[in-house]
Amino acid sequence: MNAFISSPLHLPSKTFVVGLFWTLLCLSPSLWAQQEETNTNQGLNLGTLTGNLQSDFRYYRKDSLINAEQPPEKIGSNNYLQLNYQRGNFRAGIRYEGYFPPLLGYPNNLRGNGLAHRFVGYSVGGLDVTAGHFYEQFGNGLVLRLQEDRFIGIDNAIDGLRVKYNFNDAVYLTGLVGKIRNGFLGLSEGTVRAVNADVYVSNFFPAPENGTRNLTLSVGGSYVSKYEPYLGTRDYISENIAAYSGRAALKFFNFSVDMEAAYKEGDPTRLNNYINKSGSAFLLNMNYSAKGLGLSFSAKRIDNMDFRAERTAIDNVMFINFVPANTRQHTYRLLTLYPYAAQQVAGEWGFQGEMVYTLPKNSVLGGKYGTTVMVNYATARNLTTRALPDERGYEAEPFLIGEKVYYQDFNIEINRRWNKKLRTIFMFAKLDYDKDQIEGRTGYGLVKSTTVIGEVQYKISKKTALRVELQHMSTEQDFGNWAYALAELTFAPNFSFYVADEYNYVSGDYTGTRKHYYDFGAAYVKGGNRFAISYGRQRAGLLCVGGICRIVPASSGFSFSINSTF
Repeated sequence: MNAFISSPLHLPSKTFVVGLFWTLLCLSPSLWAQQEETNTNQGLNLGTLTGNLQSDFRYYRKDSLINAEQPPEKIGSNNYLQLNYQRGNFRAGIRYEGYFPPLLGYPNNLRGNGLAHRFVGYSVGGLDVTAGHFYEQFGNGLVLRLQEDRFIGIDNAIDGLRVKYNFNDAVYLTGLVGKIRNGFLGLSEGTVRAVNADVYVSNFFPAPENGTRNLTLSVGGSYVSKYEPYLGTRDYISENIAAYSGRAALKFFNFSVDMEAAYKEGDPTRLNNYINKSGSAFLLNMNYSAKGLGLSFSAKRIDNMDFRAERTAIDNVMFINFVPANTRQHTYRLLTLYPYAAQQVAGEWGFQGEMVYTLPKNSVLGGKYGTTVMVNYATARNLTTRALPDERGYEAEPFLIGEKVYYQDFNIEINRRWNKKLRTIFMFAKLDYDKDQIEGRTGYGLVKSTTVIGEVQYKISKKTALRVELQHMSTEQDFGNWAYALAELTFAPNFSFYVADEYNYVSGDYTGTRKHYYDFGAAYVKGGNRFAISYGRQRAGLLCVGGICRIVPASSGFSFSINSTF
């Protein structure tokens, strides 16, 4: 493998790809109108050009009541323009990004502007080849997940070469090599090499006459290797680090189960204090569904599984893998105060169980339209470990669950439609959150909270609807109690307006000042375009998606956004 890496990887340059795109655009203005069908009827086939534009702007003002500072630039602006071209089996794409500067809370590596993403690809038969930037995931992502999520400021696309082959929808093979993007700071020092195979065993056999398979089975395996030069003095640090995973998924009538196990060689990094300890992960998901009933259970164990393209990397940059958080991803405002971030370095045991039951229509409890009840429980706990005197740092007991609670969430949600116009949602949640562990702070400890939420949706007319949320969170720790109210009025299909206030009326051991985080705004939608404007305050804290989080500071000001698809 070293001999291969020492050879340069020749990819299409930015100049070549940009030139290719402008050549295509100049061929005919009909590309912009996406008139491929018309061109074909005239004996021409110039392909199809599609794209999207996203621009988020915020003007910041100083607000001493919530400790919001005004940055020197006074504004933040994130901008993205994606263009994709398709003609037959050929495809290509470019994305321009501009941060003038980035919105508060985004990584500093995103300061700048330019061509951030470009690729060309071609497929024929079962073969598919991509050169340039691309995203990929093997299995559940335990050893490889390359993704973009603008909400949390993460983009770990690989700049390289990927080859896929599909053998009759039964065997899928993938191989790739390249370096991971590090914002506008360039590419990672480490080079990633990976291969993956997925075998759909059921597809080797003829499908039933009705076309529905009651039994399906698939297996898969992945190998991911990172090569990163090392010139330091620690003789136990290797320049080549490999990770392996194996998985299987079975579906039998209404029951399904999938599991994946992964192993990573010793990978001394800045985040794990350069210990030379191997990493491991195990993930189990089980589901059962029947008429009116859904059951799910997941279990997870991870130990030292942070895997990055550079050993000195911190924050949300240059991830090679991803470990999902098997906790409920809350969307109600107050419950997002305490989201869970998977502990890939420290390790964790995680469990989640959920039941969704729909009470029958026209029953006493179900009502005329039925009532859905969801009960969810999730917990994350520490590993049982023992310190070691050598470079391994520690060892963890493979089957013992620690007593320290990182996160625990029990919630019940009742969703009922009363008539054609009225729907209500009620939610109760008890949540424990180790703020020191999850956010890397000190002095906060375990935050225990109880939250009650009520939502009313009322359809005033065919085109007009009103939605109201009332939320309350009680806690004696952290910043104390919170209340939240939201009213949203929608005039379909174009206009919506909202006003909200998040009220911190008990401040625990802090200043005791009562704080309102008000916010109001409007949105207009026309075709593929959406324009939104708002003014208000943003509290400090974590913003998370699926277990990956970023810390945002408190801010106050005016926001404007544009989203357009063409």
